[in-house]
Amino acid sequence: MLESDGPTVLDAADAFLAAAAEQVERTRRGRAWNIRIDGRPVHVEVTTSPPAIGLSAGCNGAEDDEVLRRLASGLAAACGGVPSEPVK
Repeated sequence: MLESDGPTVLDAADAFLAAAAEQVERTRRGRAWNIRIDGRPVHVEVTTSPPAIGLSAGCNGAEDDEVLRRLASGLAAACGGVPSEPVK
């Protein structure tokens, strides 16, 4: 969860993802990204109600869960939110 979903959060998420991912494509009017980390595809989206960052892996392996955990933790720190555990 985030306190807001405003431009500051979008800029912080964009900067974090640019540094963390090997490939970044920003989509949907700048509120979502398709990225690759360690060769694993991940979709990242800032939602508005409630303000949060949603992560979804393109695959369902243990490596994907670890990538999601690292992303959740890093994005929470960068954007001022609270990370949660991946759910299936």
